[in-house]
Amino acid sequence: MSLNKSLAKLDNPQFQLVLIIGFLIIGSLLRLLWGADMEWKSEEQWMFSQAEQIVNGTIPLPRSGIQSSIGIPNPGMGVWCFAAIAKFADNPVAMARGVQLLNITAMWLFFAFVLWQIAKNQRDTWLWGLAIASVNPLAIILSRKIWIPDLLAPFCFLIFLGHWFRQKFWGSFLWGIAGICSGQVHMGGFFVVIGIFCWTIWHDGRKKILKKTAWIGYILGTALGSIPLLLWLWEVLPQWQGSRSSILGLLVPKFYSQWLTTALGINLSYSLKDVFWQDFLSEPLILGIPTYLMIPAHLFLVGIGIYPAYRWFKSRKSQRLKSPTNSENSQLNLYLKALGFGVGGTFTLLAVNIPPYYMALVFPFTYIWLAQLYRHKVKLLLAIVLVQLLISLTFLVFIHRTGGIPFEGSGYGTSYRFQMMHSQ
Repeated sequence: MSLNKSLAKLDNPQFQLVLIIGFLIIGSLLRLLWGADMEWKSEEQWMFSQAEQIVNGTIPLPRSGIQSSIGIPNPGMGVWCFAAIAKFADNPVAMARGVQLLNITAMWLFFAFVLWQIAKNQRDTWLWGLAIASVNPLAIILSRKIWIPDLLAPFCFLIFLGHWFRQKFWGSFLWGIAGICSGQVHMGGFFVVIGIFCWTIWHDGRKKILKKTAWIGYILGTALGSIPLLLWLWEVLPQWQGSRSSILGLLVPKFYSQWLTTALGINLSYSLKDVFWQDFLSEPLILGIPTYLMIPAHLFLVGIGIYPAYRWFKSRKSQRLKSPTNSENSQLNLYLKALGFGVGGTFTLLAVNIPPYYMALVFPFTYIWLAQLYRHKVKLLLAIVLVQLLISLTFLVFIHRTGGIPFEGSGYGTSYRFQMMHSQ
């Protein structure tokens, strides 16, 4: 009876808000849990060493950062950000704590913005999307280590805030400078700049509101933020031999597959590699006995991803049902389309390979998109959040117990805590 009463309360907006705040608190704590279990591979070690040397005055502020996958170093702004954190952190775990706090702050800033700017009758989708983002496995992983994609969430908020107020000078200025700086933290940010700019031109021009955007502010913000970029280009362009793009990236639009699997929380195999299939799916252990709960949990989320496609095809056939992506929330649709078609289309047309961590560039809209698909099904949204929370907690416990996986490439690797234990 008590369970039925609790489920009945889900129709109450105030109860939903309290529930979502609870999930955001849990997600914040999960980002801080067992900080020493962070990844500690060559990239994290290099970044910490560079930041420490900058703070100590051993090396000057660099124009370029860590080597990228296209054969040139990233811009130096990512290293600068970690150097700023190193001012207050004298060891790797403390630096990772700084990253975790930045991500937690970004998540709560999005929450505060929704309460401030989004109409009450349209908040549910945004808030449930943030609830999913707070407990999503990849979102938690990308909030816990010394790695440049982990710095992107605050920039995502600043770009969004500026773009939302783009009709004001300060808003457009913030949109411009935050966007160009995000590309200097992680080069994927340049695709976000291009995608949102092009989609805004098309969207606002079509609605004849283009002239209301304070373009002078955008130009000045972009120009000011581009000064370090010009210094970086001067340094790296002579050594760049060009990068190769595969036609496979055009034929197989990985941005959209990563968008879907990230939103659903079913891509931990990226971090765990073969260990995901061999060991993790048998988790969690209870008294040392495998429960295999991860199998039905992942199957449930796969079904959550398949059902909207089924409903869409059914609606196309009957012409009676609305598409699940249609919504009265035009502002939300603007951002979903700007990121989905503008940014995703740019990545796809340029045939860029998209690993899962590129989804940090569009935080938290992948999760808000999933919430929009089920915006009238609160019980299913609660189930999605709870199942993703179970997977995330199981993952953190698994890493804490095993010390990660002995893999130096793009996987999780052996945790910092285990490496320190073995070195002693």
